Amino acid sequence: MPSIKTSTESGQPQPSRSHRRAYCYEALELATLIASLVTAAAVAGSVLFLARQTSQSVEQFFVANELAGARALAQGYELWDHVITRFIDYPELRQYFYEGVEPPEDSTARARVLAMTELIGDALQSTDWLYQGKDVALLGSVDPALDIRSDWDDWTKFILTMSPVMRSFVRDHPLQYPFLTRMLDTIESATTG
Repeated sequence: MPSIKTSTESGQPQPSRSHRRAYCYEALELATLIASLVTAAAVAGSVLFLARQTSQSVEQFFVANELAGARALAQGYELWDHVITRFIDYPELRQYFYEGVEPPEDSTARARVLAMTELIGDALQSTDWLYQGKDVALLGSVDPALDIRSDWDDWTKFILTMSPVMRSFVRDHPLQYPFLTRMLDTIESATTG
């Protein structure tokens, strides 16, 4: 049976303990370097992935905000449609909101004008609340000529300027109609100052 020879029996010198230790240190240094490179690559990949996710999140935020603005715009127009319907049913009411006519003395006609005043106040105030925190100006990307918020503010100013009953109503209910109260304050300070 053949015998198995050890390295000392085969005539080759066996490495000393310090050489083996140096070899282990070199191998450990190489393994550490490789692990460091793999870790650095993983960190760089994570940072790139996080940057992409952040970019996508920002894009999603803008799209969601634009959709919310479109919904707010649609709801605002829906509220105003109720007002227009009442003007169609009662065309004699228009003069109290568009022509600067004082409210009538007749109790039935006055009650109808006051009900319409509240409906218009609710539509204008609610639309402002619907627009809160929504960038309806982003809808201008669909139609660059569209300046929704400015148009709505101009419409509100027009109604407050032309309607004595609306001005009186807003002054009587400032907590219910904070947007209209601020708008009315701006109008009055511009005309007195």
